[in-house]
Amino acid sequence: FPVTIVGGDEEWRKGEWQGYQGQDFEVVVDMGSEKSLRRFGAGFLQDTRAWILMPKDVTFYVSTDNINFTEVAKIDHNVADRDMNPQTHDLEKEVSPVKARYVKVKATNYGDLPAWHLGAGYPAYIFVDELILE
Repeated sequence: FPVTIVGGDEEWRKGEWQGYQGQDFEVVVDMGSEKSLRRFGAGFLQDTRAWILMPKDVTFYVSTDNINFTEVAKIDHNVADRDMNPQTHDLEKEVSPVKARYVKVKATNYGDLPAWHLGAGYPAYIFVDELILE
């Protein structure tokens, strides 16, 4: 601990990503024991032509009991949805150290594709490849 994982790249067809269509991404990580954490993040892909858009935001919560969670970081981004270049971004934030055994991560789905998109009205995908917990 910490663990470094090589994430996916812009070519999502290689299978290095977890994709979720029309829903938020949410996961709870059990680190096995209580740890002190100061950095939270997650890796995302945007490929607008393929209906894959950055999440609206990603929020991190911590807990020592897996019942009561406290928000420690909410991360926005400035990636334009109309940017047609496939790209990856780690959305991350450093905070004052916090103790936790459990970390909940929630990335908010973009929603339905807008009127200007060829797939207008259909739900967008979130593609996530790694979590950063240090």
